[in-house]
Amino acid sequence: MAFRVVLVGRPNVGKSAVFNRLYGRRRALVHDKPGMTRDALEVAAVTGSGRPYTLVDTGGLDLDAAGGFAQWTSERALHSVADADLLLFVLDGIVGLLPEDKRLTAKLRALGKPTVVVWNKVDAKAAEQGISDAHALGFDRIIGLSALHGTGVDDLEDLIDAALPPDLDADTRTAPLPIAIVGRPNVGKSSLVNALLGGDRVMVSEVAGTTRDPIDVVVERRVHQPSAPSADVQPDGSEGPRAATPADVRRYLLVDTAGIRRKGKTHDAAEILSVLAAKKSLERARIAVIVFDAFEGITSQDATITGYAEEAGCGILLVANKWDLIEKDRERCNRLKAEVQERFVFARRAPFLPLSTVTRRSVSKLLPEADALAQRYATKMSTGELNRLLQKSFERQSPRGRNGRDMKIRYAVQSGSEPPVIRLFADRAEQLHFSFERYLQNRLREKWPLDGVPLRFVVRKSE
Repeated sequence: MAFRVVLVGRPNVGKSAVFNRLYGRRRALVHDKPGMTRDALEVAAVTGSGRPYTLVDTGGLDLDAAGGFAQWTSERALHSVADADLLLFVLDGIVGLLPEDKRLTAKLRALGKPTVVVWNKVDAKAAEQGISDAHALGFDRIIGLSALHGTGVDDLEDLIDAALPPDLDADTRTAPLPIAIVGRPNVGKSSLVNALLGGDRVMVSEVAGTTRDPIDVVVERRVHQPSAPSADVQPDGSEGPRAATPADVRRYLLVDTAGIRRKGKTHDAAEILSVLAAKKSLERARIAVIVFDAFEGITSQDATITGYAEEAGCGILLVANKWDLIEKDRERCNRLKAEVQERFVFARRAPFLPLSTVTRRSVSKLLPEADALAQRYATKMSTGELNRLLQKSFERQSPRGRNGRDMKIRYAVQSGSEPPVIRLFADRAEQLHFSFERYLQNRLREKWPLDGVPLRFVVRKSE
């Protein structure tokens, strides 16, 4: 599913005119008569910088509509709003704020979707002077725009461009995929980075704590394209090697971090700062590669570090380095694999890769695993499918709040991605009981490919 930008607002505020401006051609019907747009209209649009997204025009939202086209149009608009990644809340600047706009604001804020307020018709003096009224709605991003003359459209496109997430699809990605390499001291993090780079770019030592500051290194991986011709025809008619195209090369930003010791073991001021920097590196990474020592086995600190990555919202890939030291002992290998399932309970379905930076065993599998994990990390769930699955889940097990009491969950929307965030609307704003939250996570993982991807649930009181 592409990134969805949805126009929403009362009838006849100029949504379709804004839609046509952003799309670059007259696609939606525009008329002074309200109700011209009845069904959601979707097109493939691009920003000024050439980045693609899906633009959706909706009919006017009338929260009091009862029956007929008005109610049907409003219901269709609400379905589109629920599946939006970014909302453009269009207001009529000439008319100014109406009570209906404020009611819609409460509805949109409850959904938790990123929202830009579009104060339309600023070509009229009254609208231009009244734009300050839009700040009373409480949204951070407000654009004054004239769909009729194009004023402010470039600023709106810049906001859409900034809201688009980094492309995590391995086949279309141009920016490097940020991957943090984390773990305890001396488990082979820097050796792993060097093995991926094919050279000694990062200092490696048997002395724990060699790496102090996070080190960023970009690595490129050439991808074989079997369907592509093996050679290009040169100007003289001869065949030469085919030049690499962007689709053939994938780029990664590897962040080598300091080893994270247990808090009680960290005394040196410089080392404390290094550990803090390692945690900060997780916040700017999409993928966290958790490296542990296969020979030593899994420690409680390995689980703690994985918890840090999960809290930072990273996709998790578990790596057992030094596998060459135990691979001949089949019983020990099987015991360690079982221990991974047991000790990393909150990341139980995260991909697990045994490797050796000394023998290079399975090192080449790491970046393809990261690509696959990045695509799962960007999973989007349609509102309809999400609610149908949750209703079936509630029939099998009643929702419970943190205090153990039953609660009634009315509906849900995915309010964010990378990682996925599910907003639940219930009879009270109380976080889920940890066991029920785990139950819901497992049900979602059965439906969507979410192995190694953290899931967030936010509970809001339904109005």
